[in-house]
Amino acid sequence: MDLVRDLLMNRYLITPSAYFLLQDRYKRDFMLSELIKFARARGTFVIDNALAEEFLKSKGLIAEKPPLLESIEKSVAVEGALEARAAEGDTVSTGAVPVGGEYRTPVSSGTSPETPAAPPDSGEIPGSEVQNGAGQGYISTGTAPEKHLLSPSSVEIEAVEIPSNGDQSSVSTGAASGVRPIEVSQEAEIPESEASAQEFSSGNGDEDAPRVVYGEYGVLVPVEEEIIPEGEVKSYSTYSDLSIRPREGFEFRAKEIPDEYEIKFDVKNVKLKPPKAKNANGKEGEIIVQVYANYFRSRMKKMRKLLRENPEVSGVIDIAKLGYVAPEGEVAIIGLINSKRETRKGYMFEVEDGTGVIKVFIGRDKEDYRKVFDIVPDAVVAFKGYYSKKGILFANSIYLPDVPLYKRNKPPLDEKVYAVLLSDIHVGSNKFCEKAFIKFLEWLNGEVNSREEEEIVSRIKYIIIDGDVVDGVGIYPGQYSELVIPDVFDQYEALANLLANVPEHMTMFIGPGNHDAARMALPQPGFYKEYAHPILKLKNAVIISNPAVIDLHGREFLVYHGRGIEDIVSFIPNRSHHRPAEAMVNLLKLRHLAPTFGGKVPIAPDPEDLLVIESVPDLFHTGHVHVLQYQVYHGVFLVNSATWQAQTEFQKMVNIVPTPGKVPIIDIETARLKTVIDFGKWCEGV
Repeated sequence: MDLVRDLLMNRYLITPSAYFLLQDRYKRDFMLSELIKFARARGTFVIDNALAEEFLKSKGLIAEKPPLLESIEKSVAVEGALEARAAEGDTVSTGAVPVGGEYRTPVSSGTSPETPAAPPDSGEIPGSEVQNGAGQGYISTGTAPEKHLLSPSSVEIEAVEIPSNGDQSSVSTGAASGVRPIEVSQEAEIPESEASAQEFSSGNGDEDAPRVVYGEYGVLVPVEEEIIPEGEVKSYSTYSDLSIRPREGFEFRAKEIPDEYEIKFDVKNVKLKPPKAKNANGKEGEIIVQVYANYFRSRMKKMRKLLRENPEVSGVIDIAKLGYVAPEGEVAIIGLINSKRETRKGYMFEVEDGTGVIKVFIGRDKEDYRKVFDIVPDAVVAFKGYYSKKGILFANSIYLPDVPLYKRNKPPLDEKVYAVLLSDIHVGSNKFCEKAFIKFLEWLNGEVNSREEEEIVSRIKYIIIDGDVVDGVGIYPGQYSELVIPDVFDQYEALANLLANVPEHMTMFIGPGNHDAARMALPQPGFYKEYAHPILKLKNAVIISNPAVIDLHGREFLVYHGRGIEDIVSFIPNRSHHRPAEAMVNLLKLRHLAPTFGGKVPIAPDPEDLLVIESVPDLFHTGHVHVLQYQVYHGVFLVNSATWQAQTEFQKMVNIVPTPGKVPIIDIETARLKTVIDFGKWCEGV
C-alpha cells in the first residue's frame, strides 16, 4: 500500500486496476516523482488503468505476460538452464534463487562463486555494471512553468554499480537547487560531508523507505516519520508569567467608541445538507459523484449571477442550444473551464455549463486575447462570439466575473477608528519573533515613541488575526527540531497567554490557517475546540472561519488566510509569492478564493461552493506567504499582512524572504492603510 499512501499525501488518487499494474514496480523501476510528473502533464489527479499503462509504456516497462506468470517462467527457464549445464559436466548448485531483486547462482566450473548469474532471457551479462536506463536518470518535480520561479526542475541521480554481495544498491542524488540529497545507503564508510544525506534514505520497497511529497511551495521533499530521541524533553515557557498592563495615564479614545461589528459571513453559520442515498442499496461512489456535481452546480449558479450583472454579457444561451443558432448571429455562453491549450494561432478552451461541452477558440489578433492568461482551470468565464457548425465557438470577447470598477461612497464616521491586521504568528516555532511580538503588545498598551503613534494606538479598536496563529506539530518533515514548544496544546496555551495582554477594549477576530488545529480542506469552519480552547476563553476574542466577512462600522472586510495564492502562482505568468497582492488581484478578477479544484489547495466538496466572492469587499486581507504587500484594485484595498516568524530553513531552500514584524494599521472609515509600524528590528534572524 506504499504507492496508495504516497499518492494520497500528494493529493492524487489511484484506481484498483492501476494499483495492481504499478505497485510491484514502484521504487524498483520508477519513483513517485516520475509518476506524478506524468499525471500532472496530462492534467489529472486520478491515476487510472489507461494512464498507468501509458506510463509504463513510456518507460518501456509493460510486460506482455502477467508479472506472476513472467516470474514463474523465468524461474523455470533458469532451472532448465542449470540442469543443462549440469548435464554437460558443470558442478552447479540446486537452482537459482532471487537475492536483492537478482538471480544469484553459485557455480564451481568457469564461474566465480560471487558473480551473479542472470536468467538466460534477461539479456544481462553476468558481472557487468548495471545502470538505470541509459546510465543516468532523473527524479523531477515536474516541468514548472516559467512563472513559477520557486520550484527546482529536477534532481539528478548518479547510477552506481550493483554490488555482487547481494546488498541493496546505493543511489545518490546530486546537489540541486537547495534540495537535500536523497540517498539509499548500504553498510559502508561515508565521508562526514555526506553524513547528512543519510537522513533521507530510500529503499527498494522495504518498510523503512521514505515517502516523497511535494512541499508547500511545490518543492520535492522527502517525508519520513520523525524519530524523537528517547528521554528527550524540551524545556520551554508558555508565557504564563507574562503580564503587560496599559501605561498609566494613557488615554484610550477607542474605549469611548461603541463596538459596531457584524460577522456577515462565517462557514459555521451555513447549514449544508449532504446528499443522501436513495435506498439501502445505494453505492458510496454514487454519493461521492453527487457531492462533486452539487459543488460545481453551486459554483456555476453563483458565477452566472455575477457575470449577468455585467451589461456587456447579453444574449447568453446554454451550450446545448447552440446548434439552433444562426451562423451569422453573435452569442454568449457562460461555462466552467475544463482545459486550456495554446495553439499556433491562439488558445483553445474546453468549456462546460451543465448542459453540454464545447470548444472555444480565441485568436491572437482579438482585443481580449490577453485575458486568456488570467484564466485558470475550473474558473467560470463568459465568451461572446460566433458559433460554427463544426462545434467550435470562435470568440471575440472574454468576460471575467471581476469586481465593478466603481463603488458607492460610504458615509463618514463620527470619529476615527483603526484596525490592526496580523497573520502567521507561528507561536511554538524557534523562529517565532518573541521579543518583537512582546514589543508589539507593549505598544498596544501605550508604550509609544511619538505623538503620532500615541494618536494611532488610542484609536485602535479591532485586531484581525488571519490564520497560522501557531506553528502546529507534524506539518512538514523535520519540524520537531524547529519547535521550541513541541506540544500543540501548549502552543495554543502560549498564544492565549500572549493575547491576554491585549487591552480588553480591543476586539480580536481570530481565524485558522493551514498550520492550525483545524480542518485542512477549505473552507475551514474554525479551530478544533479540544486543542484551541485556551484562545476560545479570551474575553475579547471572536473566533471566525476561513474565509469570513466582517462588517466594521459599515465597511466589509474579507478575511482569508490565502492558500488560493498557491494556484494563482502555479497557473498565471509573472505571479510570485514575493508579490502576493498581485495574485490577490487575480482572485478578485475570478471572484473566487481557490478557483482550481484538485490543485495545490485542498478543497472540501461541500454541497455549496462557499469560496465564491459574492459580495465585493471594501478590504481584502490575506496572509500565508509571510510577505507584506498592499495595493488598490477597482476600489478594493488588498493587503497581505506579513508574519511574526523569521526565515525558516525551508523558506531559505525555496528563496522565500519574509518581512516579519511589520504591522499594517487600517483606517476603517476609508478602508485604507493608515501606516505600517515596524517591529522587525527586534526579530532575531532577519
